[in-house]
Amino acid sequence: MKILVILLLLANFSTSNDLRIYESGMAFLMNKNYSEAIKEFQTLVEQYPSSSKADDALLEIGKYYYFSGEKDKALTYFDKIIKDKGYRNSDCYDNALYYKGLILFDNQDLNGAYEVLSKIKTGIPDSEILDKVYYKLGEISGLKGNYKQALFFISRVYMRFPESDVFAPSMKEASYFYYKLGNPSEGLKMLSIVNENGNKDSKVSFLTTDLLRFYLNKKYKKKRVYYQMPKPSIICSDKKGTLYAFSKKEDYVYVIKKGKMKKFSTPDEVTSMFYSDKFGFFYSTPNRVFSKKDKTSKSFSDDGEVLSNIVSIAIDYFGNYFIYDKDNAVIYKFDSEGRLLKKIISPADYIKIRKDGKVFVVRESRNLIDIRDMSGKSLKTITSYKKIIDLDFDNYDNIYMLVDKGKTLIVLREDLKVFQRMDLYGTFGSKFYHIAVDGDGSIFLSDKSSTIVRVN
Repeated sequence: MKILVILLLLANFSTSNDLRIYESGMAFLMNKNYSEAIKEFQTLVEQYPSSSKADDALLEIGKYYYFSGEKDKALTYFDKIIKDKGYRNSDCYDNALYYKGLILFDNQDLNGAYEVLSKIKTGIPDSEILDKVYYKLGEISGLKGNYKQALFFISRVYMRFPESDVFAPSMKEASYFYYKLGNPSEGLKMLSIVNENGNKDSKVSFLTTDLLRFYLNKKYKKKRVYYQMPKPSIICSDKKGTLYAFSKKEDYVYVIKKGKMKKFSTPDEVTSMFYSDKFGFFYSTPNRVFSKKDKTSKSFSDDGEVLSNIVSIAIDYFGNYFIYDKDNAVIYKFDSEGRLLKKIISPADYIKIRKDGKVFVVRESRNLIDIRDMSGKSLKTITSYKKIIDLDFDNYDNIYMLVDKGKTLIVLREDLKVFQRMDLYGTFGSKFYHIAVDGDGSIFLSDKSSTIVRVN
């Protein structure tokens, strides 16, 4: 025992001071004492800039600020690694590039993020984070609408990294990209591989059911009462089996899932709802937007005047808010902090955002759909349908519309070709005023009295 203690002491004395500081910092980090960890890493960088652990310390400091939300500050530390030629062969260099790419992506600089991440792909082919790099490059390519390129990158993940954390997400993204390219059968194969690999992901079964409908050309036929509540109004699905429904009579939002229900009160009448996979559930009242996930609310202003007649909201992939204020007859784009980015001057009835980033502006008394990109540029106009009461999308960007004042259901494929037209009034004897589509393609419809029905 004495010999072991002596050996440990000798080892400690023989350890260089810079290494001891680094190990101390890592010990603090492991114990979640982040402030002390950062102090140790800062000391190491300042006192021993030539240490073999200086780049590791810089990386840890950068990661700390990145995950704390101080991304500009984090970038300064990642850039110190990237710009120092002495670190080009460091095992921290690729990580610094990766996090810089993530910061550029978060700042919506897709081209900059793509360029930085590509340096890892081309210059460090044996990088231990190559799976995550390929996944992010696929994500960026998909957001830019280049689905063939997106599939190329995503395929590198599932072909080379079956044990990766991003394997299952890659397969789900691949199914989406294949469908966008008109090849649903390959999309179904991607989903089946996820199941074969033992990944327990309930969303895969939803996606499979949804995709199979369009692959097999299986039309909607059945209707059943799903839930009854006082004066159901706006409805919204999280695409994972949960339905949100506002009761106009009670000022409550009902949260309905598999026969279970809970509800929460709202400070005013709900004018719009939106669900984002990344950011959760949002709803608006005439003058505020509420985030259920963050338990926060925001008001929005135009030249100091608070918007007071918000009738429609949507949140894009980056957390930007698209808001239509009826009094001003303007669609606004605000950033995630509520700062005004752009005015899209287009009188509208309501707006919706699709997964691919397309903004659907329903206007001219609900007789026209103006499809725009996230910058507000008009891409296409649909004039074939009248009195478009409400619309929603499924996981594969197919479009579901209540038209003819809620008497008719129109289902369009993502390329705008008609998949099905259903006479709701003739078939079910009812008109419906709001629509929500679940992750498996099930359609929820609400009337004005007491009923939400499910169509599949």
